[in-house]
Amino acid sequence: MLAEILPPPAPDLSDARAVLQRVFGHSDFRGLQGDVVAHVLAGGDGLAVLPTGGGKSMCYQIPALLRPGVGLVVSPLIALMADQVEALRAAGVNAARLDSSMDWEARQAVFSAIQSGKLDLLYVSPEGLASGVLSERLGRMPVSLIAVDEAHCVSQWGHDFRPDYRRLGALHEAFPGVPRLAVTATADARTREDIRRQLHLMQAPEFVASFDRPNLILSTRRKDGRTQARILDLVEARRGLCGIIYVTARKETEELAATMRERGLDALAFHAQMPSDQKHAHLRRFQEEDGVVMVATIAFGMGIDKPDVRYVIHADPPKSIEAYWQEVGRAGRDGLPAEGIAFYGFSDRRFMADRIEGSPAPDEVKLVQRTKLNQLYAFLDGLACRRGGVRRYFGETQVEDCGQCDVCLNPDMGHDSSQWARMALSAVIRCEESFGRGRLIAHLTGTAPDGPLETRFATRTTFGIGKSLGKTGWRRVLDQLLFDGVLAEQNLDGFPVLAIACPDLARSVLKGEMTVMTREDPGETGRGRRAQTRVALREDLDTPTQTLFTALRAWRLETARQAGVPPYVVFHDSVLRQVALHRPTGLAELMAIAGIGEAKARRYGHAILQVLARSEFTLPQ
Repeated sequence: MLAEILPPPAPDLSDARAVLQRVFGHSDFRGLQGDVVAHVLAGGDGLAVLPTGGGKSMCYQIPALLRPGVGLVVSPLIALMADQVEALRAAGVNAARLDSSMDWEARQAVFSAIQSGKLDLLYVSPEGLASGVLSERLGRMPVSLIAVDEAHCVSQWGHDFRPDYRRLGALHEAFPGVPRLAVTATADARTREDIRRQLHLMQAPEFVASFDRPNLILSTRRKDGRTQARILDLVEARRGLCGIIYVTARKETEELAATMRERGLDALAFHAQMPSDQKHAHLRRFQEEDGVVMVATIAFGMGIDKPDVRYVIHADPPKSIEAYWQEVGRAGRDGLPAEGIAFYGFSDRRFMADRIEGSPAPDEVKLVQRTKLNQLYAFLDGLACRRGGVRRYFGETQVEDCGQCDVCLNPDMGHDSSQWARMALSAVIRCEESFGRGRLIAHLTGTAPDGPLETRFATRTTFGIGKSLGKTGWRRVLDQLLFDGVLAEQNLDGFPVLAIACPDLARSVLKGEMTVMTREDPGETGRGRRAQTRVALREDLDTPTQTLFTALRAWRLETARQAGVPPYVVFHDSVLRQVALHRPTGLAELMAIAGIGEAKARRYGHAILQVLARSEFTLPQ
């Protein structure tokens, strides 16, 4: 009798693990997932910062399945919402979205499903929720929790600030007593504090996991006159693999994609000014086909949830380390090895610095932006472990070198170029800060004077003192002095000229108190350039297993096309690899593979077993 009066016990972590296994096919939580889930199940608010691919969505999806009512998820892009809803439905979860692309009848059907208790998760945009009408209507319905995805968009210190996210702070008043969870993959301490303040989560705990992505192989490269050719070589060496190439200018996306297609590569362009139907078609091809390369501006951003992107190339540098980690994190979301390759140059830095100074932002914001810019270029041009540098930037301590980035694999990458640097600084001073890079190099190498100014300075002691070093080597030395802040480019009658940026640093170099290290030996040209195209990824499957894996991917592609969904909604590559490796013979063995829950086993299990059975007759013994 007493049992009929008492309410049912609140769900706990053991219930959450059961849902994780049954729905998503995973035996246990990873990292801080379990801590976050337990906290939200108990009704607590929080901020969770987990790396891309670290399972942030599980932190709110599973509590929403266990708590009474519908879980409300605020997501920034329609494409991202659509992908997540499709993936949840494929796993047997009742999920829906509300956005501006839906007609009145479709929206009413969603509200009816909520009212009748048939919906577990509802995805909405910040703009829609901020309108007031949607928020007021949802306020009359049972809501189990509220998750703010991509929460760094709330903060002006974040790399993708969106004003509509600021208004989400009103959610704590519109939905009193409903637990709220902000989640993101990239937020430093300042950004996290701003997120908590704007969303009224100041008393809520932070769950900050390691920012490490062990499967990412990172490298950075300075630009030169052959940058586009080098990028084409990199993509050619990765033919058949899915990749993203980020460029700054819209025109360059189309030109570079066209050049790649001329070389027989399956490349598409994407930028914000393209017609919407063309953008949709290109995005769909990228999501649904294997081996497509997308050449895009950062407009091709958070809506990308494709797990098998094998490389991201920054043809132009990102805006900050946060932006870099968000963008490069779109590679290898399936946990398999992936590459991040970033190109950068001093002209990029100067352009970004000029934009900061010319912006109408308050001085406080400009100061932070300048600091972030300096930190970005210290990372790109530095000689320390790449992955370790990112982790230290986000506040991690006791960070070990990754052992697989360009710096770790080339411990002798740095070269002491102090001797050349002293010659360059002396020449800048002797030539009275009147020359740009080209003219200064001509002076150092003793090129015949071309004009009265060059003739005048040809009598100085620095004329020709560097003739033993080629033009490429001198460009490397001058670039390094610019990156190190010893030199600066100033405007003189409309032309950039080299000048001493910091007299104290210049004095230290000239006295031999400061060492100037260049990434490459200025005296050698072309060394290592061919090696830059090598593919860091290594296929570890033997021939029979690779054949089976290929057959499973072909089955997945056909199945996805029939269902009208991207292939990864059916299964990730990482799941199919495990199927190919273990070759289960029944549904029970199949469900023992991580990523295969009950709903997917029922829907696809027999078809997979048939693929395996057919392959048994064709695989070499």
